[in-house]
Amino acid sequence: MSGSKLSDVVIIGGGIIGLSVAWHLAVEGVSVILLERGQIGGQATGAAAGMLAPLAEAHGPGRFVDLGVASLHAYPKFVNTIRAETGMDPELVGPGMLRVALKEDEAEILCADFAWQRAGGHQVARLSGEEARRLEPALSADVLGAILSPDERHVEPKRLVRAVALAAARRGVRIVEGAQVIGLERMGSRVHGVNTVSETIDCATVVIAGGAWTGEIGRWLGASLPVSPVRGQILSLLGICPPFRHTIYGHAGYLVPKADGRIVVGATEDLAGFDARPTARGMARLLAMAPSLVPELGDLPFETAWAGLRPASPDGLPILGLVPQWENAYVASGHFRNGILLAPITGQLLARSIVGSDPELIPLAFRPDRF
Repeated sequence: MSGSKLSDVVIIGGGIIGLSVAWHLAVEGVSVILLERGQIGGQATGAAAGMLAPLAEAHGPGRFVDLGVASLHAYPKFVNTIRAETGMDPELVGPGMLRVALKEDEAEILCADFAWQRAGGHQVARLSGEEARRLEPALSADVLGAILSPDERHVEPKRLVRAVALAAARRGVRIVEGAQVIGLERMGSRVHGVNTVSETIDCATVVIAGGAWTGEIGRWLGASLPVSPVRGQILSLLGICPPFRHTIYGHAGYLVPKADGRIVVGATEDLAGFDARPTARGMARLLAMAPSLVPELGDLPFETAWAGLRPASPDGLPILGLVPQWENAYVASGHFRNGILLAPITGQLLARSIVGSDPELIPLAFRPDRF
């Protein structure tokens, strides 16, 4: 290996989580090197639809909703700052989300969701099927009711990744793509270096943000970081102008209208190990689901399909904070379907924990020692 280099923090993983942590640390004046074995945003981040939907993704009040809503509220400032620093627009757009029911049992679930969300002070409105169609005339006549959630919008993931990476680089973060990490240099309860195929980087702190590969990195420390891959398959349809403005979120999937006319249709969840290829069965399911929500989508041309490996934890919550038994090794992973949503709050929490050396800043519900 070549001679050692030095950084305050080395981040392993160049998805939106690793990039957000890097940028937030750089804002605090910390020197950072970020290592990505492929291309930045090339795994789960690049495969995401970009929804910011903590209420749609939750089944009741709790820590996930609190964290997700805090991150949602942080998004406008986060995006505006990144845009000001780079001139790049991550496209935080949309008038909101319509969560719709096509069947009676789905309507009952929506009713229960509305009750706890309204009781929690969240900005939601309950609509009949007729009211939902007045708002979005392209909706299926089978829609029985809906919840309107105006704050749950979406971003364009690839634009967001490029913008945050550029903002981080302009603040001095060294981003290295094609850097395969092969081990960690350890002494006692501290990590003091990260080994790649070509170099060793000395560091005061390491952050593991390896997505679905986090568990493998954790084993180098003898730590259990239980993150497993769940394949999510997505496709896009091509239109000149989407026939609806709101994100449409149904029981079997969602439709996200993008500024360039595309409609992103997602998403499956299946266990396929580290195989990130879309399948005929997955595409068939999505292609049947889309026109069940908006019938005219059945006539739009198919553009492309892709898949990504979402990093799932056993309890569905992200894993954030100090790795057990280690003084300077942190983890930021396990975000599953919500890495884009949780990027701002994750970056804030990790940066403040590292700079302030306060592991208690992160709630116990998310810390890795809960396992």
